[in-house]
Amino acid sequence: MLGFPFIFRGALDVRARKVNMEMKLAATYALATLAKEDVPDNVIRAYGLNELRFGREYIIPKPLDPRVLMWVAPAVAKAAMETGVARRQIDLDAYLDELAARLGKGAQVMRLLELKARKDPKRVVYGEGEQVKVIRAAHDVAMNGIAKPILLGRAEEINAQIAALGIEFTPEIFDPANSDKRAGYADAFYAKRQRKGVTLARANDLMRQPTYFGSMMVECGDADAYIAGLTYNYPEVLRPALQCIGAQEGRWVSGVYVMLVNERMFFFTDATVIIDPTAEQLAAIALNAADLTRRFDVEPRIAMLSFSNFGSTPHAHQGRVEEATALVKAQRPDLQVDGEMQADVAVSPDLMARHYPFSDVKAANVLVFPNLAAANTSYKLLSQLGGAEAIGPILMGMNKPVHALATGADVRDIINSTIMAVVDAQTR
Repeated sequence: MLGFPFIFRGALDVRARKVNMEMKLAATYALATLAKEDVPDNVIRAYGLNELRFGREYIIPKPLDPRVLMWVAPAVAKAAMETGVARRQIDLDAYLDELAARLGKGAQVMRLLELKARKDPKRVVYGEGEQVKVIRAAHDVAMNGIAKPILLGRAEEINAQIAALGIEFTPEIFDPANSDKRAGYADAFYAKRQRKGVTLARANDLMRQPTYFGSMMVECGDADAYIAGLTYNYPEVLRPALQCIGAQEGRWVSGVYVMLVNERMFFFTDATVIIDPTAEQLAAIALNAADLTRRFDVEPRIAMLSFSNFGSTPHAHQGRVEEATALVKAQRPDLQVDGEMQADVAVSPDLMARHYPFSDVKAANVLVFPNLAAANTSYKLLSQLGGAEAIGPILMGMNKPVHALATGADVRDIINSTIMAVVDAQTR
Protein backbone atom coordinates (compact mmCIF):
# COMPACT_ATOMS: atom_id res chain seq x y z
CA MET A 1 0.00 0.00 0.00
CA LEU A 2 2.87 2.37 0.71
CA GLY A 3 5.16 1.27 -2.13
CA PHE A 4 3.24 -0.06 -5.11
CA PRO A 5 1.10 2.98 -6.07
CA PHE A 6 3.87 5.52 -5.65
CA ILE A 7 6.66 3.48 -7.21
CA PHE A 8 4.54 3.18 -10.34
CA ARG A 9 3.54 6.86 -10.13
CA GLY A 10 7.20 7.91 -10.28
CA ALA A 11 8.09 5.28 -12.89
CA LEU A 12 5.23 6.22 -15.22
CA ASP A 13 5.83 9.95 -14.93
CA VAL A 14 9.37 9.55 -16.29
CA ARG A 15 8.26 6.78 -18.70
CA ALA A 16 10.70 4.28 -17.22
CA ARG A 17 11.45 1.15 -19.27
CA LYS A 18 11.36 -0.95 -16.10
CA VAL A 19 11.33 -0.78 -12.33
CA ASN A 20 14.85 -1.63 -11.23
CA MET A 21 16.34 -2.32 -7.82
CA GLU A 22 17.65 1.24 -7.46
CA MET A 23 14.10 2.59 -7.85
CA LYS A 24 12.75 0.21 -5.24
CA LEU A 25 15.57 1.09 -2.86
CA ALA A 26 14.85 4.80 -3.41
CA ALA A 27 11.24 4.19 -2.39
CA THR A 28 12.38 2.27 0.68
CA TYR A 29 14.76 5.00 1.83
CA ALA A 30 12.10 7.67 1.23
CA LEU A 31 9.63 5.77 3.44
CA ALA A 32 12.27 5.22 6.12
CA THR A 33 13.10 8.95 6.21
CA LEU A 34 9.43 10.00 6.21
CA ALA A 35 8.72 7.70 9.17
CA LYS A 36 11.07 9.85 11.29
CA GLU A 37 9.35 13.10 10.31
CA ASP A 38 6.69 14.78 12.44
CA VAL A 39 3.29 13.20 11.73
CA PRO A 40 0.48 15.62 10.74
CA ASP A 41 -2.44 16.00 13.14
CA ASN A 42 -4.97 14.89 10.49
CA VAL A 43 -3.17 11.55 10.10
CA ILE A 44 -3.07 11.03 13.88
CA ARG A 45 -6.80 11.78 14.12
CA ALA A 46 -7.61 9.44 11.21
CA TYR A 47 -6.30 6.51 13.27
CA GLY A 48 -7.97 7.61 16.52
CA LEU A 49 -4.65 8.22 18.26
CA ASN A 50 -3.23 10.99 20.43
CA GLU A 51 0.23 10.88 18.91
CA LEU A 52 2.45 9.01 16.45
CA ARG A 53 6.18 9.01 16.81
CA PHE A 54 8.95 6.86 15.34
CA GLY A 55 9.55 3.87 17.60
CA ARG A 56 8.32 0.39 18.45
CA GLU A 57 4.69 1.13 17.45
CA TYR A 58 5.42 3.24 14.38
CA ILE A 59 8.26 2.26 12.04
CA ILE A 60 6.73 3.06 8.63
CA PRO A 61 4.31 5.82 7.55
CA LYS A 62 0.57 5.20 7.69
CA PRO A 63 -1.22 4.40 4.39
CA LEU A 64 -3.53 7.41 4.83
CA ASP A 65 -0.61 9.84 5.13
CA PRO A 66 -0.89 12.12 2.06
CA ARG A 67 2.82 12.99 2.25
CA VAL A 68 3.82 9.54 0.96
CA LEU A 69 3.08 10.63 -2.61
CA MET A 70 5.35 13.67 -2.25
CA TRP A 71 8.23 11.60 -0.85
CA VAL A 72 8.20 8.31 -2.73
CA ALA A 73 7.25 9.24 -6.30
CA PRO A 74 10.00 11.90 -6.71
CA ALA A 75 12.61 9.56 -5.18
CA VAL A 76 11.65 6.82 -7.65
CA ALA A 77 11.62 9.23 -10.59
CA LYS A 78 15.06 10.56 -9.63
CA ALA A 79 16.49 7.03 -9.35
CA ALA A 80 15.03 6.11 -12.74
CA MET A 81 16.67 9.12 -14.38
CA GLU A 82 20.01 8.50 -12.66
CA THR A 83 20.12 4.81 -13.67
CA GLY A 84 19.21 5.46 -17.31
CA VAL A 85 15.87 3.65 -17.47
CA ALA A 86 13.81 6.86 -17.76
CA ARG A 87 12.77 7.91 -21.23
CA ARG A 88 11.77 11.35 -20.04
CA GLN A 89 13.89 13.80 -18.04
CA ILE A 90 11.92 16.01 -15.66
CA ASP A 91 12.66 18.91 -13.35
CA LEU A 92 12.10 17.53 -9.85
CA ASP A 93 10.98 20.85 -8.35
CA ALA A 94 8.37 21.25 -11.09
CA TYR A 95 7.39 17.61 -10.56
CA LEU A 96 6.76 18.28 -6.86
CA ASP A 97 4.47 21.14 -7.91
CA GLU A 98 2.51 18.73 -10.13
CA LEU A 99 2.20 16.20 -7.32
CA ALA A 100 1.03 18.90 -4.90
CA ALA A 101 -1.70 19.82 -7.38
CA ARG A 102 -2.90 16.20 -7.29
CA LEU A 103 -3.31 16.50 -3.52
CA GLY A 104 -5.69 19.41 -4.01
CA LYS A 105 -5.74 23.14 -4.61
CA GLY A 106 -4.77 23.92 -1.03
CA ALA A 107 -1.57 21.88 -1.14
CA GLN A 108 -0.68 23.40 -4.51
CA VAL A 109 -1.23 26.98 -3.33
CA MET A 110 0.74 26.54 -0.11
CA ARG A 111 3.62 24.83 -1.90
CA LEU A 112 4.00 27.79 -4.26
CA LEU A 113 3.99 30.19 -1.31
CA GLU A 114 6.44 27.95 0.56
CA LEU A 115 8.86 28.20 -2.34
CA LYS A 116 8.60 31.99 -2.11
CA ALA A 117 9.27 31.87 1.62
CA ARG A 118 12.34 29.67 1.20
CA LYS A 119 14.00 32.23 -1.06
CA ASP A 120 14.42 34.64 1.85
CA PRO A 121 13.57 33.10 5.27
CA LYS A 122 12.63 35.60 7.97
CA ARG A 123 12.80 35.62 11.76
CA VAL A 124 9.40 34.57 13.09
CA VAL A 125 8.64 34.78 16.81
CA TYR A 126 6.00 32.45 18.27
CA GLY A 127 4.17 33.72 21.34
CA GLU A 128 3.31 30.25 22.66
CA GLY A 129 6.72 28.64 22.47
CA GLU A 130 6.03 26.08 25.21
CA GLN A 131 3.13 24.50 23.30
CA VAL A 132 3.94 21.15 21.65
CA LYS A 133 2.15 22.06 18.42
CA VAL A 134 4.14 25.28 18.13
CA ILE A 135 7.42 23.46 18.75
CA ARG A 136 6.57 20.86 16.10
CA ALA A 137 5.67 23.59 13.60
CA ALA A 138 8.79 25.62 14.41
CA HIS A 139 10.95 22.53 13.92
CA ASP A 140 9.35 21.88 10.53
CA VAL A 141 9.82 25.43 9.22
CA ALA A 142 13.42 25.47 10.43
CA MET A 143 14.25 22.10 8.82
CA ASN A 144 12.66 23.15 5.52
CA GLY A 145 14.30 26.57 5.39
CA ILE A 146 10.99 28.44 5.54
CA ALA A 147 11.76 30.64 8.57
CA LYS A 148 14.14 31.22 11.45
CA PRO A 149 11.94 30.46 14.49
CA ILE A 150 12.12 32.23 17.85
CA LEU A 151 10.16 30.68 20.73
CA LEU A 152 8.85 32.65 23.71
CA GLY A 153 8.68 30.78 27.01
CA ARG A 154 10.77 29.13 29.69
CA ALA A 155 13.86 27.54 28.18
CA GLU A 156 13.77 24.52 30.53
CA GLU A 157 10.14 23.76 29.62
CA ILE A 158 10.72 24.17 25.86
CA ASN A 159 13.85 22.01 25.91
CA ALA A 160 12.00 19.35 27.92
CA GLN A 161 9.25 19.27 25.28
CA ILE A 162 11.85 19.00 22.50
CA ALA A 163 13.49 16.08 24.29
CA ALA A 164 10.12 14.36 24.78
CA LEU A 165 9.37 14.78 21.07
CA GLY A 166 12.69 13.15 20.22
CA ILE A 167 13.68 15.78 17.65
CA GLU A 168 16.98 17.53 17.04
CA PHE A 169 16.13 21.19 17.37
CA THR A 170 17.96 24.12 18.97
CA PRO A 171 15.70 27.15 18.57
CA GLU A 172 16.36 30.68 19.76
CA ILE A 173 14.41 31.10 23.02
CA PHE A 174 13.39 34.20 24.98
CA ASP A 175 11.64 34.15 28.34
CA PRO A 176 9.74 37.48 28.57
CA ALA A 177 9.72 37.36 32.37
CA ASN A 178 13.52 37.19 32.61
CA SER A 179 14.83 38.59 29.33
CA ASP A 180 17.34 41.44 29.42
CA LYS A 181 15.42 42.93 26.47
CA ARG A 182 12.30 43.50 28.56
CA ALA A 183 13.37 46.87 29.97
CA GLY A 184 14.18 48.25 26.51
CA TYR A 185 10.87 47.07 25.12
CA ALA A 186 9.05 48.58 28.12
CA ASP A 187 10.71 51.96 27.49
CA ALA A 188 9.76 51.86 23.82
CA PHE A 189 6.18 50.84 24.63
CA TYR A 190 5.91 53.55 27.28
CA ALA A 191 7.04 56.16 24.73
CA LYS A 192 4.23 55.03 22.41
CA ARG A 193 1.46 54.75 25.01
CA GLN A 194 2.32 57.24 27.80
CA ARG A 195 -0.48 59.56 26.69
CA LYS A 196 -2.93 56.67 26.50
CA GLY A 197 -2.92 55.81 30.18
CA VAL A 198 0.18 53.58 30.34
CA THR A 199 2.77 54.24 33.07
CA LEU A 200 6.34 52.97 32.89
CA ALA A 201 5.61 50.50 35.68
CA ARG A 202 2.60 49.21 33.73
CA ALA A 203 4.71 48.94 30.58
CA ASN A 204 7.31 46.86 32.43
CA ASP A 205 4.57 44.60 33.76
CA LEU A 206 2.96 44.13 30.30
CA MET A 207 6.30 43.11 28.77
CA ARG A 208 6.21 39.96 30.90
CA GLN A 209 3.34 38.80 28.69
CA PRO A 210 4.34 37.02 25.45
CA THR A 211 1.64 38.85 23.46
CA TYR A 212 3.26 42.20 24.25
CA PHE A 213 6.88 41.02 24.30
CA GLY A 214 6.55 39.27 20.91
CA SER A 215 4.84 42.25 19.31
CA MET A 216 7.56 44.58 20.59
CA MET A 217 10.26 42.25 19.23
CA VAL A 218 8.81 42.90 15.78
CA GLU A 219 8.29 46.62 16.42
CA CYS A 220 11.91 47.03 17.57
CA GLY A 221 13.36 45.01 14.67
CA ASP A 222 14.47 41.94 16.65
CA ALA A 223 12.05 39.74 14.67
CA ASP A 224 10.34 40.08 11.29
CA ALA A 225 6.92 38.62 12.15
CA TYR A 226 4.88 37.54 15.15
CA ILE A 227 2.48 34.56 15.39
CA ALA A 228 0.18 33.64 18.29
CA GLY A 229 -3.37 32.56 19.02
CA LEU A 230 -3.23 28.80 19.57
CA THR A 231 -4.32 29.20 23.21
CA TYR A 232 -5.65 32.76 23.07
CA ASN A 233 -8.87 34.31 21.87
CA TYR A 234 -8.43 36.42 18.76
CA PRO A 235 -8.78 39.83 20.53
CA GLU A 236 -6.10 38.80 23.05
CA VAL A 237 -3.59 38.67 20.18
CA LEU A 238 -4.91 41.59 18.17
CA ARG A 239 -5.15 44.16 20.96
CA PRO A 240 -1.46 44.02 22.05
CA ALA A 241 -0.36 43.97 18.39
CA LEU A 242 -2.37 47.13 17.65
CA GLN A 243 -0.94 48.86 20.73
CA CYS A 244 2.66 47.85 20.01
CA ILE A 245 2.75 47.97 16.20
CA GLY A 246 -0.46 49.55 14.96
CA ALA A 247 -2.11 49.74 11.58
CA GLN A 248 -0.52 51.04 8.41
CA GLU A 249 -0.99 54.77 8.02
CA GLY A 250 -4.40 55.55 6.59
CA ARG A 251 -5.46 51.89 6.71
CA TRP A 252 -7.72 49.70 8.82
CA VAL A 253 -6.77 46.23 10.02
CA SER A 254 -8.96 43.38 8.74
CA GLY A 255 -8.94 39.60 8.52
CA VAL A 256 -9.14 37.47 5.38
CA TYR A 257 -9.74 33.76 4.83
CA VAL A 258 -8.64 32.15 1.58
CA MET A 259 -11.37 29.65 0.70
CA LEU A 260 -10.63 26.82 -1.75
CA VAL A 261 -13.89 25.53 -3.21
CA ASN A 262 -13.96 22.94 -6.02
CA GLU A 263 -10.57 24.07 -7.33
CA ARG A 264 -11.66 27.73 -7.19
CA MET A 265 -10.07 30.30 -4.89
CA PHE A 266 -12.04 32.96 -3.03
CA PHE A 267 -11.00 35.60 -0.50
CA PHE A 268 -13.59 36.14 2.29
CA THR A 269 -13.28 39.40 4.26
CA ASP A 270 -13.61 40.77 6.95
CA ALA A 271 -14.20 37.63 8.99
CA THR A 272 -12.25 38.45 12.17
CA VAL A 273 -11.75 42.12 13.11
CA ILE A 274 -14.30 44.88 12.34
CA ILE A 275 -17.73 43.87 13.64
CA ASP A 276 -19.96 46.49 12.01
CA PRO A 277 -17.90 48.44 9.44
CA THR A 278 -18.71 51.89 8.10
CA ALA A 279 -18.56 52.62 4.37
CA GLU A 280 -14.97 53.87 4.77
CA GLN A 281 -14.00 50.72 6.65
CA LEU A 282 -15.66 48.47 4.05
CA ALA A 283 -13.59 50.21 1.37
CA ALA A 284 -10.42 49.66 3.42
CA ILE A 285 -11.34 46.00 3.92
CA ALA A 286 -11.71 45.58 0.15
CA LEU A 287 -8.34 47.21 -0.53
CA ASN A 288 -6.63 45.01 2.07
CA ALA A 289 -8.01 41.89 0.37
CA ALA A 290 -6.92 43.17 -3.04
CA ASP A 291 -3.37 43.54 -1.70
CA LEU A 292 -3.46 39.97 -0.39
CA THR A 293 -4.48 38.47 -3.72
CA ARG A 294 -1.24 39.74 -5.24
CA ARG A 295 0.75 37.45 -2.91
CA PHE A 296 -1.16 34.53 -4.41
CA ASP A 297 -0.48 35.82 -7.95
CA VAL A 298 -4.23 36.33 -8.42
CA GLU A 299 -5.94 39.27 -10.14
CA PRO A 300 -8.62 40.58 -7.74
CA ARG A 301 -12.24 40.81 -8.88
CA ILE A 302 -14.07 42.38 -5.96
CA ALA A 303 -17.76 41.99 -5.13
CA MET A 304 -19.22 44.22 -2.42
CA LEU A 305 -21.92 41.95 -0.96
CA SER A 306 -25.36 42.81 0.35
CA PHE A 307 -28.96 41.51 0.36
CA SER A 308 -29.62 43.85 -2.58
CA ASN A 309 -28.54 43.91 -6.23
CA PHE A 310 -27.56 47.35 -7.53
CA GLY A 311 -30.23 49.26 -5.65
CA SER A 312 -33.02 46.68 -5.93
CA THR A 313 -33.84 46.96 -2.20
CA PRO A 314 -33.12 50.50 -0.95
CA HIS A 315 -32.04 50.51 2.71
CA ALA A 316 -29.45 52.15 4.93
CA HIS A 317 -27.39 48.94 5.02
CA GLN A 318 -27.52 48.60 1.25
CA GLY A 319 -26.61 52.27 0.87
CA ARG A 320 -23.52 51.82 3.02
CA VAL A 321 -22.21 49.07 0.71
CA GLU A 322 -23.03 51.17 -2.35
CA GLU A 323 -21.06 54.07 -0.87
CA ALA A 324 -18.13 51.79 -0.05
CA THR A 325 -18.07 50.58 -3.65
CA ALA A 326 -17.82 54.16 -4.90
CA LEU A 327 -14.95 54.84 -2.46
CA VAL A 328 -12.96 51.83 -3.68
CA LYS A 329 -13.46 52.84 -7.31
CA ALA A 330 -12.31 56.38 -6.53
CA GLN A 331 -9.24 55.26 -4.59
CA ARG A 332 -8.22 52.43 -6.90
CA PRO A 333 -9.65 52.91 -10.42
CA ASP A 334 -7.34 50.11 -11.62
CA LEU A 335 -9.31 47.46 -9.68
CA GLN A 336 -12.27 45.43 -10.88
CA VAL A 337 -14.89 46.16 -8.24
CA ASP A 338 -18.68 46.44 -8.20
CA GLY A 339 -21.67 46.32 -5.89
CA GLU A 340 -23.78 46.18 -4.01
CA MET A 341 -24.72 42.64 -5.09
CA GLN A 342 -25.97 39.37 -3.67
CA ALA A 343 -23.52 36.50 -3.13
CA ASP A 344 -24.99 34.13 -5.73
CA VAL A 345 -24.81 36.79 -8.43
CA ALA A 346 -21.23 37.64 -7.43
CA VAL A 347 -19.91 34.12 -8.02
CA SER A 348 -22.11 33.15 -11.00
CA PRO A 349 -21.06 34.63 -14.37
CA ASP A 350 -24.26 33.30 -15.95
CA LEU A 351 -26.52 35.10 -13.47
CA MET A 352 -24.52 38.28 -13.80
CA ALA A 353 -24.56 38.19 -17.61
CA ARG A 354 -28.29 37.45 -17.69
CA HIS A 355 -29.50 40.10 -15.25
CA TYR A 356 -26.72 42.67 -14.83
CA PRO A 357 -24.58 42.74 -18.00
CA PHE A 358 -23.40 46.27 -17.15
CA SER A 359 -21.44 45.10 -14.10
CA ASP A 360 -17.67 45.59 -13.99
CA VAL A 361 -17.24 42.22 -12.23
CA LYS A 362 -18.29 38.98 -13.94
CA ALA A 363 -16.93 36.24 -11.63
CA ALA A 364 -15.81 37.65 -8.30
CA ASN A 365 -13.00 36.06 -6.31
CA VAL A 366 -12.86 38.66 -3.50
CA LEU A 367 -16.07 38.72 -1.45
CA VAL A 368 -16.41 41.72 0.86
CA PHE A 369 -19.17 40.95 3.37
CA PRO A 370 -21.27 43.76 4.89
CA ASN A 371 -20.29 42.83 8.45
CA LEU A 372 -18.21 40.40 10.48
CA ALA A 373 -21.15 38.15 11.39
CA ALA A 374 -21.95 37.47 7.72
CA ALA A 375 -18.31 36.80 6.78
CA ASN A 376 -17.49 34.63 9.78
CA THR A 377 -20.69 32.59 9.48
CA SER A 378 -20.23 32.08 5.74
CA TYR A 379 -16.67 30.81 5.89
CA LYS A 380 -17.46 28.42 8.76
CA LEU A 381 -20.55 26.99 7.08
CA LEU A 382 -18.68 26.57 3.81
CA SER A 383 -15.88 24.74 5.62
CA GLN A 384 -18.09 22.45 7.68
CA LEU A 385 -20.96 21.74 5.29
CA GLY A 386 -19.47 22.51 1.89
CA GLY A 387 -16.12 20.77 2.32
CA ALA A 388 -14.16 23.91 1.45
CA GLU A 389 -10.59 24.30 2.64
CA ALA A 390 -9.81 27.48 4.57
CA ILE A 391 -6.39 29.12 4.78
CA GLY A 392 -6.19 31.75 7.48
CA PRO A 393 -7.09 33.94 9.16
CA ILE A 394 -4.64 36.31 7.48
CA LEU A 395 -4.35 39.68 9.21
CA MET A 396 -4.05 42.57 6.75
CA GLY A 397 -3.34 46.26 7.28
CA MET A 398 -0.84 45.93 10.15
CA ASN A 399 2.21 48.17 10.03
CA LYS A 400 4.41 45.07 10.43
CA PRO A 401 3.60 41.36 10.01
CA VAL A 402 1.41 39.89 12.76
CA HIS A 403 -0.64 36.74 12.17
CA ALA A 404 -3.21 35.38 14.60
CA LEU A 405 -3.90 31.65 14.69
CA ALA A 406 -7.33 30.15 15.14
CA THR A 407 -7.70 28.77 18.67
CA GLY A 408 -6.62 25.11 18.71
CA ALA A 409 -5.05 25.27 15.24
CA ASP A 410 -3.32 22.17 13.85
CA VAL A 411 0.44 22.04 13.25
CA ARG A 412 -0.21 22.37 9.51
CA ASP A 413 -2.21 25.55 10.15
CA ILE A 414 0.70 27.00 12.15
CA ILE A 415 3.12 26.14 9.35
CA ASN A 416 0.80 27.76 6.80
CA SER A 417 0.55 30.90 8.94
CA THR A 418 4.35 30.96 9.17
CA ILE A 419 4.64 30.75 5.39
CA MET A 420 2.17 33.63 5.04
CA ALA A 421 4.04 35.66 7.67
CA VAL A 422 7.37 35.17 5.89
CA VAL A 423 5.92 36.14 2.50
CA ASP A 424 4.29 39.13 4.20
CA ALA A 425 7.63 40.18 5.68
CA GLN A 426 9.35 39.79 2.31
CA THR A 427 7.04 42.40 0.79
CA ARG A 428 7.78 45.06 3.41
